[in-house]
Amino acid sequence: MKKIINKIKQLAENSIDIYLYGDIYDSWWDEDSNSAKTLKDKLLEFGNITEINLHINSLGGDVIEGIAIFNLLKQHQATVNVYVDGFACSIASVIAMAGDKVYMPNNTMMMIHNCWTYASGNAKDLRKTADDLDKIMQSSIESYMSKVNITEEELKELLDNETWLTAQECLDMGFADELLPISDEIEQSGSKNIMDLVKENQDLKMQIKQKSKESSVEDVEQIVEKALNKITEKMEKSVSITLEGFLNGNQKKELKGLFNEEKKDSKTNMFESFFNGILKNEREEK
Repeated sequence: MKKIINKIKQLAENSIDIYLYGDIYDSWWDEDSNSAKTLKDKLLEFGNITEINLHINSLGGDVIEGIAIFNLLKQHQATVNVYVDGFACSIASVIAMAGDKVYMPNNTMMMIHNCWTYASGNAKDLRKTADDLDKIMQSSIESYMSKVNITEEELKELLDNETWLTAQECLDMGFADELLPISDEIEQSGSKNIMDLVKENQDLKMQIKQKSKESSVEDVEQIVEKALNKITEKMEKSVSITLEGFLNGNQKKELKGLFNEEKKDSKTNMFESFFNGILKNEREEK
């Protein structure tokens, strides 16, 4: 079982990622369980954070722990972004309702149903258990109703039918706020736009070639800087990433070294070498 305590990382000074993967439960022999206490301790440890990114992939678990986790998140001063990475089922779907924004890729799902338990005893005992479950279930209903845009009667019908909800259905009913493209679509979009940029830089190389015949190295550096700014702007608009985010540290060093080595003899090939290097890395990773 994946545990919250081992799956929290600090992204920036005031932002953390939480991965709620696996069963939601509390256990006296497992201090790192996916429990409300574990989450509370970690939130206290990170202090005055202003953003929580909660990633969920869980079939559910203990209602008592789930309701407490929901309230811990709702009462926290940070903005809570929920990302359904796979399935958010049963009490995990209730926890998802704590998000100020809930994001679901198109291939993810939620499942909602009435809580259940094992019971034994005589008829009186079993009737009491049923009445207790109705009251306990109301906690989940209140949590759902704080987020969804359907009526309580419609919600109860979905719960009675143990309903699986697609990402689009979650968006339509208010369980989610935004649909995300699946990762393959993002990767394909990124590759396509990089190829477009390589093609568009043919004109840019000609400008550098022309400029290098009549101007100094400093002039060529200015052209390169403007070109990088232009490429960054295009990437931001087309695939929502910046050139800074696209390059790792080694690639940045390689680009700088490439310019220093080639600026005297092969300025015109810099962009071609640069983008060919990126495409080569991409092919090797695949």
